[in-house]
Amino acid sequence: MGTPVFTNLEGHVPILRHEHVAVLYRSGPATYRLVPFIAEGLENGDLCQVVAPTGFQAELLKQLRTQVGDVNRYVQSGLLRLHPGLGDFRELRKLSKQVYAAAEDARRPGLRWLEETSWPPFVGLSMPQFFEFHAILNYQVKVYPGVVMCQFALDKIEIHHLFSAIAVHRHLLIDDTLIRDNPFYMPPEKYIPASLEDREHDLAQLFREVGFDVDQLLATIVGYGRL
Repeated sequence: MGTPVFTNLEGHVPILRHEHVAVLYRSGPATYRLVPFIAEGLENGDLCQVVAPTGFQAELLKQLRTQVGDVNRYVQSGLLRLHPGLGDFRELRKLSKQVYAAAEDARRPGLRWLEETSWPPFVGLSMPQFFEFHAILNYQVKVYPGVVMCQFALDKIEIHHLFSAIAVHRHLLIDDTLIRDNPFYMPPEKYIPASLEDREHDLAQLFREVGFDVDQLLATIVGYGRL
């Protein structure tokens, strides 16, 4: 049997259990596209962890109130957890382990991890460490039924960071297209020991081939995914 569907984003994008998805978007209304993902989780009794800058958290809570009512009760119960991120790699790994352990100990039906990925500069975590953390997170998502959604603003991210974001996520959501088998995904056992040049080689080559155009790069990846 295949992996069961965990949720249908916006009613039509099926996300399976144990998936780690990079959501590539442009700033604006899409910034809070995944609020219903958290609202649905709270109503289902899933443990919901949000890692994001405080500004994002404030607007998230505001929008959640219109969907689930009293948000404070979820925060007080520990069902909704908010964190601004950590500047220490080991502490970040510890946080992720604690979140998964808490979901398991409480026998929650699922775990939802939402990350607005502009937080590392605010807490002093280097981007290489940030992406290594997400490479390792690919192991962790396998241990408990849940989904990790990481959103990256295309109009704010540096191109070599975009390459890394694509490389460490097995699944990509670009606009309304879900690419479940990202052809440029590098499993952690390959990504972590690789040099920066090796990590970026295939994507950098494709970027050159499409005339250094980010939109064309993403369109090509979508095309590969559809194949």
